[in-house]
Amino acid sequence: MTSPLEGMLVLDMTRNLAGPFCTMILGDLGARVIKVERPEVGDDTREWLPPSWGDSSSLFLAINRNKESITVDIEAPEGAEVIRRLAARADIIVESFRGGSLAKKGFGFEDVRKLNPRTVYCSLSAFGGRGPGRDRPGYDALIQACSGIMSITGEPGRTAVRAGPSIIDMGSAHWAAMGILAALRLRDETGEAQLVETSLFETGVNWMSYFAAGYIADGSIAGRVGSQHSSMAPYEDFATRDGVIYLAAPNQALFVTLCKVLGVPEASNNPLFKDNFSRLANRDALHALIEGRLKTDDRVAWEGRLVKAGIPFARLQTIDEVVNDPQVEALGLIRNFNHPDIPDYRLVDHPVSYNGTRSFRADPAPDLGQHTEAILRSLGFHEHEYPALFDKKAGEA
Repeated sequence: MTSPLEGMLVLDMTRNLAGPFCTMILGDLGARVIKVERPEVGDDTREWLPPSWGDSSSLFLAINRNKESITVDIEAPEGAEVIRRLAARADIIVESFRGGSLAKKGFGFEDVRKLNPRTVYCSLSAFGGRGPGRDRPGYDALIQACSGIMSITGEPGRTAVRAGPSIIDMGSAHWAAMGILAALRLRDETGEAQLVETSLFETGVNWMSYFAAGYIADGSIAGRVGSQHSSMAPYEDFATRDGVIYLAAPNQALFVTLCKVLGVPEASNNPLFKDNFSRLANRDALHALIEGRLKTDDRVAWEGRLVKAGIPFARLQTIDEVVNDPQVEALGLIRNFNHPDIPDYRLVDHPVSYNGTRSFRADPAPDLGQHTEAILRSLGFHEHEYPALFDKKAGEA
């Protein structure tokens, strides 16, 4: 099928994780993405290793597929001219410079819309474009801290814990991509340039939305509850005789069924566990009851019974188990992205299918400056006119 963003040109002026992940999503959807990188250095994440494939950061390779790389010194007049020509052609521009610094270089939204009155311009910053934090730098863990996420993550009475995946960076990438797609529709309706703004901080606060609602509603301040759920029980991990499973039976019907599966049907009538409110108040006793039963048999045996009864559960899997999970294989969630130097360059694919298709392209992440010369020529630059660009690869020393 035709890819959703076929024919679209994306000017990617981002680095690290959130911005590049956003533009990779657009590349997965069929857009042509030109990634602007600093000469010699490139994106910071090129140096984030181990883990790696040889000398290449696996993180960089994972979030920069389906892109072309051009090295440009934006501070040099010739480099700025390269950016102007790209901006004039781009359907979408994504930037993650610190608050307002790109505008000072002449490439803010108002500057770009004069060059390209139909572009969609997305600014993805740490703390947003307004307020006392607009100029502050920010990373995923910092935002997890100040947005309240760390205050509810970890075990009771223990120190704060960062969520393992970079949920702020990757979540912000998804919000930015969604905003861009919505703005493209508006652009097509109005014919006018659109400005999309989001930030890591806004994503972090948004992830805390129902905790914020609880505080606004009755002053409740959520705390750390480990793997448990703050509002439902049983909803946590339990040990079996030889492994761990995570059980969720948060409504009355599921709890009654679970008690039958565990061989203690009378527990559903116990005043301590008669409803969710009671189960939350007596969570330790409930956990001891359930785990005591589960420890009488192996994990696989319990899993068979839980599947048959329709009780939601999951194994606690490590990343090697996830990569080799038969459900991952059945869904085609990991595929090869055709790297010429890495035979096993398999990555987690786009998580949405469109009439059975996930990513519409399967190009590997580019080498630093790999496409510089070809892009310069396509923009009308010639060696005799701009020798510095070609001699130094757009500012490369």
